[in-house]
Amino acid sequence: MNRALLIALSLAGLLIAGCGEKAQTSTASFKKSDTPAWQGAPGDPFVAKGWTPGDRDSWVRQIHERNQYQNEYNKTP
Repeated sequence: MNRALLIALSLAGLLIAGCGEKAQTSTASFKKSDTPAWQGAPGDPFVAKGWTPGDRDSWVRQIHERNQYQNEYNKTP
């Protein structure tokens, strides 16, 4: 009887433990997904050097520069 009760209580504990998940919503500064990529997030510490948030031309230049670092033809001598 004690063994069956222990098993039942441990199963109930495992089932209840799955109910404690937190909501997986994004933070307030990154909720807008309908803005163009070149507008960026002001105050973001991960902004690349040489790019000003809101300036589309500097964003295009920065993306082109980053793509050139991944170009294998430029890496080989």
